[in-house]
Amino acid sequence: MPETTSRTAAEVEAGAFLLVGDVFAAFAEHEGVHTVSQLARQIRTGAFPHGTDQVRVTLGQGVSQFDVQFIHDTLARHGLTDVVVIDDQALRDRAGRRIAHKHRAENVLISVPRRTGPDSFESDLLVDSGNEVMSDHLTGQHMQGMLAMEAGRQMFIAVAEQHYLPPEAVGDSYFVIDTFATHYRNFLFPLPATIRCKVLSHRSPHRTRTTFACEVVVLQGGGEAAVMEVRFTAFDTQVAHVKEARAAERSLRDTVAVLAGALEPNSTEMQVV
Repeated sequence: MPETTSRTAAEVEAGAFLLVGDVFAAFAEHEGVHTVSQLARQIRTGAFPHGTDQVRVTLGQGVSQFDVQFIHDTLARHGLTDVVVIDDQALRDRAGRRIAHKHRAENVLISVPRRTGPDSFESDLLVDSGNEVMSDHLTGQHMQGMLAMEAGRQMFIAVAEQHYLPPEAVGDSYFVIDTFATHYRNFLFPLPATIRCKVLSHRSPHRTRTTFACEVVVLQGGGEAAVMEVRFTAFDTQVAHVKEARAAERSLRDTVAVLAGALEPNSTEMQVV
């Protein structure tokens, strides 16, 4: 079993705690971690806050802007608005559908990428409880590895869209993955995490396509949770659709031929109805 590198309760600063989505109730059994419903219940019953000093809430995973507003409203009804500070900047910086290539906000797993170097970028990991990858798989306290892969996919697409493709191609490109090698180093827990993308190379052999090689790393608690080596091509959408249609026709033709061969009557047994 991988050794965990996530932040322990002892490392959570005084007067602060972590807030996670209700779906991560098992993880909220740790000291210094609350779910949205647990926090709202404590506010309503007068059990929160415990002291008179200002409390800072750090968002883990599974918390949406809707959840944050729910907590703000609950605090306001009990006159505690100024007592609690919720750091939700990352949620407000969630990448848009144009660069993340997702139609629903809850399926976007990254914030807008920030440049950290000449070809280096970083985003916050933002897992919504309603995310499509979360809909039918949750084991133990960690998050499934597919979330890291999907976040990595969104990251390199967003970086390409924002910083490397010409303006006329942004939002109108078709991405084809050539290789996507993922190495898992550690469990990924519903704690704050970042995604870093390093563009190793990029070139445009033709005006209709640009090829990329990238390394994408998911980091949590100062350690690597997953490392991805990716090669992909961004095509002009019209060109890509023509290529895809031809490939679909070829695949259909080949599949029909295989099925026809498998159904040829080559024995009396096969002819029995």
